[in-house]
Amino acid sequence: MLKGNLVAYSGMTTKIRAMKNKLLSPEQYEEITHFTTVAELISFLQTTPAYGEVLASMDPALAHRGEVESRMTFSTYSDFSKIYHFAGNSQKKYLEYYFMKYEISILKACMRNIMDSRSNANPVLTDKHFKRHTKINIDKLVLSNTIEEFVDNLSGTLYEKPLREVLKLDNPVLFDFEMNLDLFFFSYIWNHPDYFVPKGERPYFKKSFGPHIDLLNMLWIYRCRNYYVLSDSQIYSFLIPVNYYLDKNEIKRMVEAENNTVLYEIISNSYYGKTYGFDSTKNMEAQFSDILDAINMKDFKDAPYSLAAINAYFHLKNMEVARVVTALECIRYGYKPEAISQYINQKRGVL
Repeated sequence: MLKGNLVAYSGMTTKIRAMKNKLLSPEQYEEITHFTTVAELISFLQTTPAYGEVLASMDPALAHRGEVESRMTFSTYSDFSKIYHFAGNSQKKYLEYYFMKYEISILKACMRNIMDSRSNANPVLTDKHFKRHTKINIDKLVLSNTIEEFVDNLSGTLYEKPLREVLKLDNPVLFDFEMNLDLFFFSYIWNHPDYFVPKGERPYFKKSFGPHIDLLNMLWIYRCRNYYVLSDSQIYSFLIPVNYYLDKNEIKRMVEAENNTVLYEIISNSYYGKTYGFDSTKNMEAQFSDILDAINMKDFKDAPYSLAAINAYFHLKNMEVARVVTALECIRYGYKPEAISQYINQKRGVL
């Protein structure tokens, strides 16, 4: 059972609770659904404690999705910095996990600016703390003109090898680079818990991170089968090579399922289906995220003075960012309040 440590986590957990209270309320989401322009949404967010500072310099009338999403993501990093200030040495060690996640989001933003012709040169946002903390040269990465130059500018970092592997493919696209970074991240964290997790909390870390990987793999199998035309071998290449409650045989049966009816049956008979339940008539992605939400919030309730406090907060924050970006898109396309509300409620932000 996960245990807490009041002395070690008191200050940080108090800070996290205060930040959690600043997340958007159900009433504020309801207000958002009635906005008819993106400018209204940006102006509203500029008045909130969570986003006022990071959006302050934006002109609501000129904002585009890429810039808003970059600034929203940066607000998550800003929260990381605030929590880091209140953390002890062991908690700071674990926060390196979240710092690494933001580093990868920066790498993706840079690659998007290089490779995606639709990109509007989205801002790559960092601060002095980030530049002191990171081992990557942000200034050189931002100025890279080609993906080859970008990878060269990562020489000597953890990220060079997985991206060089993609360069060896025939005509790699942005998706290939981003996917390989994600696979590298989850495998690296899983295989190096001693780099990030205080010794006494490693059993909890495995118990929380393992289901996250399982759920992501199920999500990718579901997406690959429903949204793309891919061979079984291609689907396998997108999966994180880690098994927790799902064994290799279950993964194989899901990938090679004859149809979605069979896939849903396999999921329903898995640990997650038996423990949390699955309904094939409901949004599958939302159900995967609901399970992750249940795991994170139960751990936080059971042991608030532990790593669970960090995990629960960033889970909620990531959901909020996903929902706001979804609302922005719905408003941009002129959706009615009922439809916006439906899309916001479906967006959970598992990834």
